[in-house]
Amino acid sequence: MISLPNHNDTIAAISTPPGVGGISVIRISGPDALRVTLDCLSLDSLEPRFAQFASVNDPISGEKIDDVIAVFFRSPASYTGEDVVEISCHGGYVAAPSVLALLYRLGVRPAQPGEFTRRAFINGKMDLLQAEAVADLIHAVSESGQRLAARMLSGGLSNKVHAIRDELKDIAAILELELDFSEEEITPLPRDEISQKIALAIEHLRMLADTYAAGRILREGALVPIIGRPNVGKSSLLNALLGEDRAIISHLPGTTRDTIEESFVHDGLLFRLVDTAGLRDTEDPIEKMGKERALRVVEGSDMILLVIDPTIRDEYEFEKRIIEKYSEIPMILVHNKSDLSERRPFSFSGVSVMISAIQGLHLDDLRSRMSQMLQQCYRVDGNTLAITKQRHRHAVLQSIESLSRARKALDSGLSHEYTALDIREAAHCLDDITGQTTSEDVLNHIFDHFCIGK
Repeated sequence: MISLPNHNDTIAAISTPPGVGGISVIRISGPDALRVTLDCLSLDSLEPRFAQFASVNDPISGEKIDDVIAVFFRSPASYTGEDVVEISCHGGYVAAPSVLALLYRLGVRPAQPGEFTRRAFINGKMDLLQAEAVADLIHAVSESGQRLAARMLSGGLSNKVHAIRDELKDIAAILELELDFSEEEITPLPRDEISQKIALAIEHLRMLADTYAAGRILREGALVPIIGRPNVGKSSLLNALLGEDRAIISHLPGTTRDTIEESFVHDGLLFRLVDTAGLRDTEDPIEKMGKERALRVVEGSDMILLVIDPTIRDEYEFEKRIIEKYSEIPMILVHNKSDLSERRPFSFSGVSVMISAIQGLHLDDLRSRMSQMLQQCYRVDGNTLAITKQRHRHAVLQSIESLSRARKALDSGLSHEYTALDIREAAHCLDDITGQTTSEDVLNHIFDHFCIGK
């Protein structure tokens, strides 16, 4: 964990990735941002929100460092809510670091990971959900993940959480008002009406908690192990779906001993394919380890591709056991080697696809079926608004637990004081999500995982 210095300091960092490119952007934020920038620019002033051409010069030696475009954003109309200057200089490995080094010599300190966004959060420019969406947007690996992060950044999920929280606080306030003025002529809310309001809040929170699987898949991608007996074509299928030779393939069984993970995007969704060792009874200790690793991946998967070889003549008891054991996980039965045999060895009530990994037959059909299964089983689509992190889900579940206690206290005929206390606790849990009551340790953990210039 990084300990952040005083937030009143003026900070600077390069906000673009290192490397050769057209421009690099340096962001400066804090009370001295404008003064320090003008100390090294060939300008006497910067007009807010206007891009102005200038040169950066060392004020001591007079040496010119670079020609730049500078834009000044006056507080509070900036990303961080502070005075901000953004300098666009030439890209590459020298120009931007040289300008940045000069700013440091003039009294600006280096920004730490996520410090610009943390200041935006502290200054009320965004809540914690939106701040986390900034990181998700930067690191998005699929169109669907990008769209979800953009919706969260615009406040869609925050508005939903705030609406539930405000309703809970209104209920608690009414109950507390009745306690404070119990001897006055105040008509109390009927217990049935209070119970209904609590039940409705629980329902909304459960619906929100149920979006976690979809949110996680959109953010991280769907984990999809390719499993089956040795030599049924699992590695060939991985290569075919990726469109490249990623895994070694051989006609000899047991070639794959470890897991290999690679990703591809289809219909805007990221699929994290995992090629696994063949599943069979064996005395080989290395092959046993490969089998154990494969099964661990399956346990935490979002979808399974079970590959079978229809040219094998047996009862397929192994495959039937796999289908029964993992019946709760969405599964596609992939009949490989359809160029050699078109028979379906046994009936399967789920989704089956006939392909040939080597010949490239019907792979688009398989990809489409995979996308459809994700959308149907996890309600993943272009309009999904979902919680994306385990801490969100934990807070929602804690809120539900507090509301369940409140409802129990109400039904037991206890004083409204107990019911109001539990409802307040439920609202407090939601405040943790948006950052209104989040601990410093949690904030440090979140922002430490940002990049330096964001």
